[in-house]
Amino acid sequence: MRRSRPRSSLALPLVPIVLVAIALQAQAQTGPEDEPLPPAFAAPAAPAGSPAAPPQPTAVPPPAPEPVPPPTPLPPPPPPAPETENPGPVSDSFLPSLVGPIGLYHLSTAEVGPVDHLRLALHGQLFHASSFLVQDDQDTRLSGNFSFGFTPHQYVELFGALLTSSNRNERPAEANRRDPVLIKSFGDLILGGKGVYPVARGLTIGGEVGLLFLSAISDLALSPSSTSLWLGPLATYDFRTNYGIPLRLHANVSFYLDNSKNLYDFTGTTVFTHEVAMFAYGIADSRFRFAVGVDTPLEQLTAPIPLQIFAEYHLEVATDSSDPAFAAYATHTNRDQQWVTFGLRARVFHGLTLDAGFDAAVHSVGYGYGPPLPPYNVLFGVSFPLDVDAFRRPVVVTRTVEKETAPPTGTVTGRVVAASDGKPIDDAVVAFVGHARSRVASDPDGSFASGPLPPGPIDVEVTAAGFESVRSSALVSASGSASVEVSLKAKIVSGNVRGKVTDGAGHGLSATLHFIGGTTFEAHADVGGLYSAALPAGPYRVTVEAPGFPNREVPLDINAGQEHQLDLTLRPANPDVTLTGQAIVLRVPIKFQPGKPRLTPGAKAELEGVAEVMADHPEIKTLRIEAHWSAAKGKGKGKDKGDGGAKALTERQAAFIKDYLASRGTSVDRLAAVGRGSEAPLVPNLGSASQKKNRRVELIVVQ
Repeated sequence: MRRSRPRSSLALPLVPIVLVAIALQAQAQTGPEDEPLPPAFAAPAAPAGSPAAPPQPTAVPPPAPEPVPPPTPLPPPPPPAPETENPGPVSDSFLPSLVGPIGLYHLSTAEVGPVDHLRLALHGQLFHASSFLVQDDQDTRLSGNFSFGFTPHQYVELFGALLTSSNRNERPAEANRRDPVLIKSFGDLILGGKGVYPVARGLTIGGEVGLLFLSAISDLALSPSSTSLWLGPLATYDFRTNYGIPLRLHANVSFYLDNSKNLYDFTGTTVFTHEVAMFAYGIADSRFRFAVGVDTPLEQLTAPIPLQIFAEYHLEVATDSSDPAFAAYATHTNRDQQWVTFGLRARVFHGLTLDAGFDAAVHSVGYGYGPPLPPYNVLFGVSFPLDVDAFRRPVVVTRTVEKETAPPTGTVTGRVVAASDGKPIDDAVVAFVGHARSRVASDPDGSFASGPLPPGPIDVEVTAAGFESVRSSALVSASGSASVEVSLKAKIVSGNVRGKVTDGAGHGLSATLHFIGGTTFEAHADVGGLYSAALPAGPYRVTVEAPGFPNREVPLDINAGQEHQLDLTLRPANPDVTLTGQAIVLRVPIKFQPGKPRLTPGAKAELEGVAEVMADHPEIKTLRIEAHWSAAKGKGKGKDKGDGGAKALTERQAAFIKDYLASRGTSVDRLAAVGRGSEAPLVPNLGSASQKKNRRVELIVVQ
């Protein structure tokens, strides 16, 4: 598998917010007694020294009554002079960008909108490509955001956005893959502000600062160390002001301090997991950003549906050091990336604006400086501006209410206790089904009392934190009190376990997993070997069964509310290696070359099977390797005097086996090497056959 070149979920719950806001705005703008909407921005004032507009002719008052000839008719007034000033932008034309400030899609404009002006927008982005990040992969990304902006002062805008995304990367089976097929990112928050000031007729400059608070990957909270910041100047020139041409130019420059690398620890992951996770979470380097844009406000030309066509060009240059994980990539040194954006907006009803556009990549950074740009990206959304002053106008409603005599009522009293031990439950919520605003909470002694309820049968629903909800019933009598006692059962708190079942070559296996603990649960791995299960907290023994493979059993501890990863590898039964309760027994004993700590080729094959047993049985804490020799021959020296050097030889042999198993993947901490020399013979050292039996290696399991 090689790296490929070029180089997801929308915020749907926010839709009702926009719909309610639209309804309220429409209500504030209709009705015979409502005030009109705020007018469009007035035309810019004429600069000092410009000639004043000529005064309009006024009617001459009639002279005092006296005999005069009949007056001659006055000539008609001259036609009004043609307008030379552009009427300026209307308030509905100020709309949020994808991250909140007024602008196009990715570019901010040097404007803040009318005072007390609120702007809301929902946007989505979609991308799909093959062989994009990894050869023969299928990558799809769907993202959405809710952005908003508010103008508290004529030169200041406050803005923000909530971001979500989902990225699916499907690719051929890959050994040691750690990234899931579907990566979701929810709850990223943007907050910032913009200040602008007009410096010349048609020219406005300003500055912008923003913070991006990234949501943690494995926790329901923000990741403080991943918070990123950008700031920089911006400018806008409006050709309508001086030339009457519906054209505006914009420019942005900023430095983006990107701390997103703190979001994900890539230690021990494959380079392909590194690539996919960077793209899915938007992990990149700090960079300088340059952008220019142009838009054409066509309010006067395309009525009754005003259109705005715009285009953007972006250039970003990374400033951090290249990630050494991609040093082998030929393109890892490229620091810059460029793309263009085209878009169209249409105001379809009372400021409600629909938009669509796309990004087209021109050039991507090397993988050492961040993920590649998608070749294309489709954008779409809806925006709506709100006049906050419309909500401040008082609305007087006159209504005649006939007072009715209240019918007789009764009450319900009772007590909430735990089913397991009968202890009272504090702060349990007692609801009376079908009756609004009738909920009450239990006291520390578990007791509760309702408000007035109509006579007749009534359902009582009781809920409490950590307990299963229960529904009971009572019969309410007029001017009386019904009594009930409710017992709640504690909820079973569970945790989740997920993983993959593979063979020795890393291919997924269809398997059945039995989780045996306080109770027994069963899960099934699909054809790709993937499985998941929700289990009550506690210790388990997990037995894995797959056709053509011996069963494997491993321990597992489930903690409440936590995710557990358990990957399992099954191998065909090895007839040469047997695991007993006390030792690993080999069909063919381990042989060394005569008088040397050197393994014969057959012995190495046997030790391959031992390494597989150690990998398949993590419950083996320590494997003690004991090397033995026959009776001493010759003369030893020093501490080996008396055993002919057999002690030293067996120590070297045991150490050699330990090193060999460690080279095959067994942790050194699980291995102990002991050379016993000739101190523990199996049989008396009489003859060569007995000596061969005594020259042996024992693999003893120490729990």
